[in-house]
Amino acid sequence: MRIRRRLGVPAALAAMAAAAGLLATAAPASAGPNCASGYHCVFYLGINDSARHSYFNSDSNFSGDTFNQLTTRSGGGLSVNDNTVSASNSSTGGYESHYYYNSGYSGFLFCVNPGSYVDYLPSALQNRASSLQLRGTTTISCY
Repeated sequence: MRIRRRLGVPAALAAMAAAAGLLATAAPASAGPNCASGYHCVFYLGINDSARHSYFNSDSNFSGDTFNQLTTRSGGGLSVNDNTVSASNSSTGGYESHYYYNSGYSGFLFCVNPGSYVDYLPSALQNRASSLQLRGTTTISCY
């Protein structure tokens, strides 16, 4: 009898924890630097020394977007289109940030994993991003 009770206690505790919501199955929130939770951020220059624009959803065309946060820093108020040098991903849903050099998600440039960032992209990738598509986990190698 004693053995049965001992074996039954861990199973009962696990069931109670699951019912109380203590066991999570969702991916944890991932925070990239200088980017609010749930957002995908682009920077005019470096992550800690320039203006920022934050995206919550995909954006097929950066043409009307400006670096409208941290505007007292370099790039404040300038167009995001073809002016991105750094990026940070603070996805809370596990979404990769995929950047393209044409509007409409054409011409893949680079991507950033949840909780990751790239501070100063390689020069061949700087100042080329024109759209952002949020995607679930892919096999593409991202920052």
